[in-house]
Amino acid sequence: NTSGNGSISRKNQVILQCLDMLSPLEGKYFVRIICGELRLGLSVRSLLDVFSISIMGDKSIKSELESAYGVCADIGYIGSVVLDSKKENVVKNLITISAQPGIPVLSRLVQRVGSFEELSERFKESVILQPKFDGLRCQIHKWEEEDEKSDISKSIIWKQFKKGSTNDSQNLFEINNNSKIQVKLFTRNLEDVTEMFPEIVDSAKKMKQTSFILDSEIVGWDFKKGKFLSYQETMQRRRKYSVQSMREDIPVRAFTFDLLYLNGKSLIHTDTKDRIKQLERELSTTQEGIVLAESKSFSLDSDIKEYFDKCVKEGLEGIIVKQENGGYRPGIRNYEWIKVKKSIDKELVDTVDMVVVGYYKGSGRRSSFGLGAILGAIYNEKKDRFDAICKIGTGMSDEILTEINSKLENILSDQKPKGVEVVDILTPDVWVIPKYVITVDADEITKRIGEEKIGGGYSLRFPRLIEWNRDKSANDVTTISEIEKMFLMRKSI
Repeated sequence: NTSGNGSISRKNQVILQCLDMLSPLEGKYFVRIICGELRLGLSVRSLLDVFSISIMGDKSIKSELESAYGVCADIGYIGSVVLDSKKENVVKNLITISAQPGIPVLSRLVQRVGSFEELSERFKESVILQPKFDGLRCQIHKWEEEDEKSDISKSIIWKQFKKGSTNDSQNLFEINNNSKIQVKLFTRNLEDVTEMFPEIVDSAKKMKQTSFILDSEIVGWDFKKGKFLSYQETMQRRRKYSVQSMREDIPVRAFTFDLLYLNGKSLIHTDTKDRIKQLERELSTTQEGIVLAESKSFSLDSDIKEYFDKCVKEGLEGIIVKQENGGYRPGIRNYEWIKVKKSIDKELVDTVDMVVVGYYKGSGRRSSFGLGAILGAIYNEKKDRFDAICKIGTGMSDEILTEINSKLENILSDQKPKGVEVVDILTPDVWVIPKYVITVDADEITKRIGEEKIGGGYSLRFPRLIEWNRDKSANDVTTISEIEKMFLMRKSI
């Protein structure tokens, strides 16, 4: 048993015993498995293609695989379903997979527009407006351990490790079942952050519902002044140590805006307006750490901008406009959900999310930090790769430079990583594995005629770092097609 007093020492001993039996190459990947980072350069999209080809001989069931992974984002479980199925019934088995507490659902994404006029063109009937928070996207899962329906992964992924085990055996993958009620918090990047936000876990356990999946945004909250804390302050809560002291210094709230599962029933296919109505009924009396986000129904001829201005005045990023009909579509970005941010009045239609793929050694005063600028890349969805488009050297304080350097030192690459392209003029001094996502602002988007092969020829003029280490996976960064839309939007204004 590796739980309880002295558990860390026992776990270390088990790991060392395993490493003694492995070759250097086997040990390398064993450690990566434990850390949860294989770094094979293989995306989930590619792996789903492999699953389809392995059983069908082609990619004919790719859409079914993507849908299954969307509601049950455990690639090991999806793979086990495919491998345990016969060719003639694999589609049927994939369709039966549904959302279950304890396994994250891919977060639904939002599209952007360039003006309020375009917003009115996108919708033909009443819409739902909700505030756009600037925090950490989080799914809150609650279930009871006896609920077998919500525990599908226990006997699937680690089944081989538990065969023949006894109470005296050491099990690295043991699940803590000290409490009947289980609560898990997952970010949009599928990271388990349960231990980082104990006040939200406590609130979830106190709620009367036996099981649920809530979609929310965790934001720092000043209880004395009754106002939001900045994104940078909120992100200080993302830590594994000194959690209790940070809880007191930077309290947070989970502003809940959607309900995906309730008391044993998935609501994924329920219309948005009906999910929100049910959410409002269930959270009519909320706990301190989990609160209901405001939802307003608006007709298109009403003043949506007035509500937008109200939200911005309260310190929010803007608003989310949602179509009333239609289910929750995991991992999908379309015009059924649209964000309107306060950057709509700036030269750049919206900020750009990029992944860091390299950095440049600093000179002068910045030489002491180990780097002077970073290389940012966007996602080329047609080529399934990252295209570097600009160097970012401004907007970074000394503290941020130090943090960036310490993080990037752990993911250095001695050559250009697989799936990364860059024009020669932007080649960095040091390459890094695409992992950390940043948000960048700029004066404008420019396009280099004749250089469309990489990044569509787009670049950012005077880019500035706004936020470092966003809660997004590398594949969720801004795409070339989105950059193109932003470029065309600004040209038309």
